[in-house]
Amino acid sequence: MTIVKNNEKGKCPFRNLKPCDNECAFYRKGLRYKENSGDPIPFEECAINIIADNLEAMHNRTYMLQKEVGEAKGIIALKTMVDLNMARPDQAQELRNHIQRVVSPPDPKKAIE
Repeated sequence: MTIVKNNEKGKCPFRNLKPCDNECAFYRKGLRYKENSGDPIPFEECAINIIADNLEAMHNRTYMLQKEVGEAKGIIALKTMVDLNMARPDQAQELRNHIQRVVSPPDPKKAIE
């Protein structure tokens, strides 16, 4: 296993700008797991960097969840409008096409291109 050690973040401001190592109270050694793969990635790093990485990952997950909820609300509203004939006939097909584009899984061939 390759151990990932982050040296590009700079020196530790809590230890007179020395690199973080096992003498530092903030030094952490452990395993990280990526969201899409179950393979653990060993690391040795400052706890401050680990906290910052975790906050960034939580922010990104929250953003994506809010985006998905917004899209779902939009689809529900459009579907309701179409079902209740609240849209003009020329709009109904356009709304159906929009719902289909959002709900349908992407074409893998187009994703590769």
